[in-house]
Amino acid sequence: MDEALIGTVLASTLRVATPLLLCALAGLLSERAGVIDIGLEGKMLFAAFAAAAAGAVSGSTTLALAAALGVAVALSWLHGLACVSHRGDQVVSGIAINLVAAGLTVVLGIAWFGQGGQTPPVGPGVRLAPLWPGAGAALGLVLGEGLLGHNAMVYAALALVPAVAWLLFRTRFGLRLRAVGEKAQMVDAAGVSVPRLRYAALTLNGALCALAGSYLVLAQNASFV
Repeated sequence: MDEALIGTVLASTLRVATPLLLCALAGLLSERAGVIDIGLEGKMLFAAFAAAAAGAVSGSTTLALAAALGVAVALSWLHGLACVSHRGDQVVSGIAINLVAAGLTVVLGIAWFGQGGQTPPVGPGVRLAPLWPGAGAALGLVLGEGLLGHNAMVYAALALVPAVAWLLFRTRFGLRLRAVGEKAQMVDAAGVSVPRLRYAALTLNGALCALAGSYLVLAQNASFV
């Protein structure tokens, strides 16, 4: 197979897989804690809008990531308020988050920027740059462009897979989190707060969705569309 084709396929695979991988880890944590979360798409969508809006207005990557993190975590807590604190239907709450995100981002985009629901493009200084810009020329298309031509968030997403596995299966927190999802009554009888553990899982869930949403804007696209 041609080297250029291999490098292109490898590079595009890693780029496209990054937000999916982050969302999958987010769903894994909430499911392990006994909270069904089908609102991942809505959180990612709202996080992408928050990152694009904050990045376009402030010109700061840090503020863009912080805005995405705040919005996604807040939505996760809202899901927890409905399902953990008030024992609402988890599927209905997730669908509501998806519907609200799909509609409200467009409304806010029109109200704030007047561009048909879109945001202005973020500047080059806000976007996530590759860690090794000259890797393709120095190391070739497969190793340079395919494996080493990405930004830090791609490698962070790959590193988070063993990190989440270690958290769930090698730590006391992970043991309690899995126990909450499998038999919450036993955890409660042991004197451990079930809602606190579920809110902790939802907080991590929101943070991962924020990374996924901000990646779509700051690494793949220049604006929220």
